[in-house]
Amino acid sequence: MIKELKLEFTSGLSVITGETGAGKSIMLDALQLLLGARADSSVIRKGEKKCVIEGVFHIDKSLKSLFKEYDVDFEEDTILRREISDNGKSRSFANDTPVTLPFLKAIAQNVVDIHSQHAFLSLKSSGFILDILDGLAGSEKQLGSYSTALHEYKELSRLLEKEEADVKQSKENLDYWKFKFTEIEAANLEEGEEESVENDLKILENSGEVRERMERILQYLNSEDSALDKLISAETEFEKLERLTGGFSVFVERIRALRLEAEDVAAEVEKQSNTMSFDKSKLVELQDRQNLIYGLLKKYNLVSAKDLLNEAADLKGKISGAAYSEERLEEFRNKKKVLHKSLLDLSAQLSKARKKAAPQLIKQIVDLLAQLKMSKARVEVDLCFSPNNNFSESGQDKPVLMFSANQGEDLKAIEDAASGGELSRVMLAVKSCMAKHFTLPAIIFDEIDTGVSGEVAHKMGLVLQEMGKNMQVIAISHLPQIASKAQQHYRVEKSIANGMTESKVYLLNEQQRIEEIAQMLSGDKLTKKSLENAKELLGIV
Repeated sequence: MIKELKLEFTSGLSVITGETGAGKSIMLDALQLLLGARADSSVIRKGEKKCVIEGVFHIDKSLKSLFKEYDVDFEEDTILRREISDNGKSRSFANDTPVTLPFLKAIAQNVVDIHSQHAFLSLKSSGFILDILDGLAGSEKQLGSYSTALHEYKELSRLLEKEEADVKQSKENLDYWKFKFTEIEAANLEEGEEESVENDLKILENSGEVRERMERILQYLNSEDSALDKLISAETEFEKLERLTGGFSVFVERIRALRLEAEDVAAEVEKQSNTMSFDKSKLVELQDRQNLIYGLLKKYNLVSAKDLLNEAADLKGKISGAAYSEERLEEFRNKKKVLHKSLLDLSAQLSKARKKAAPQLIKQIVDLLAQLKMSKARVEVDLCFSPNNNFSESGQDKPVLMFSANQGEDLKAIEDAASGGELSRVMLAVKSCMAKHFTLPAIIFDEIDTGVSGEVAHKMGLVLQEMGKNMQVIAISHLPQIASKAQQHYRVEKSIANGMTESKVYLLNEQQRIEEIAQMLSGDKLTKKSLENAKELLGIV
């Protein structure tokens, strides 16, 4: 574990050495955490409450739009910080502004390329090879156009799939909708009709009793000594009082109003009574109408005639919409055909550009492999153009890096044809090509020298040194030949203090560097010869 560590890497090649298990990869792990890797409490030193990782990155102005997208203030020298607590939770900041892990990962893709010990697997990744070919071909504009078209194509395909499902469902429902609409429409309903029919039925079904009671009401109103007679008498008396004493005009008006209302009621009752008769055919008609209305309400689980009318209006819209959906479906299909052709054209353009760039990539890799003592190696890029409808985020190419280390051997997929040392050299050659054509400011190698030694290691060191002329290169290595080519040399040491194991990192001066490389050459015991060999590797006379 590292208790506290501060490092400042300069331009050029920096190398980190130390015994196995000393903690060299801890720094790489810390950087990956800072750039958005998954974190948990296991990274926290025993007895501590949290772990804090902070780094300063020089950010190119071209990334201002990325900062704007995530609503983060842009600064050329951006300070990233990540705090991981003992409960496994973490917080991230950019220039003291809280940020999300997606922001950190987006920054990482633009500031550093990390080659971990398992990065050899990327040689069989089609995306990795395509990125290099597109960089060589300068296909950024074509890729942007393709990506936009692919997004539209996928969105349209999603909408078309949904529309097709809706139309299929509509077709299955259409006959039922038409039947239901026709049945409700044929009923020729009116809003509130169920109530008026029910009232008319009650009157007709009880017509005898109704007429009898009406006649009785008329007697109360029109016969001798009836209520109406009494109102007339009362009105006369009020008129006399008014003439006699005055002050009774209000009562005269009120009693007259009552009398007039009583007369009107008597006239209406008499009129209705004269027309009141039991009509069996009308009764049957009303009963049939009521049965029709309530039958429809029960059948379609509705409450009123108004609900049935609303249902009919909704069904009419669905029936009309079914025809429109067919038209819309055809529009989607035609648009998809146009986009499909556009994607085919754009992916074909990308493939053409990649085929043109492939020989350039192959030549650069083969030339570097020759420098790395693999002069007989052969490399090819099989683009493997995929079928028409198989569109990936990068086009229709699925490249395979083909490799043969020795003359006379057949080309095979790189993962099936190369040994560990050969994979290291191929990966270094590919990364060197990337450094020439991409604008990443830094690249980190974690034991890129796996499986190599001697003169090959010396040549790998020269390649790393050359890469360091254009970008910041950091290499974790066990090989003195590579360590000797660095502008900066760090050593990682492990010690025990207060019962706790602690890793520390030191920037070596010239004498310390001679001794470190001498130890790497001969082991723990320094000898005069190993010291001389170390000076020779370092070019110290």
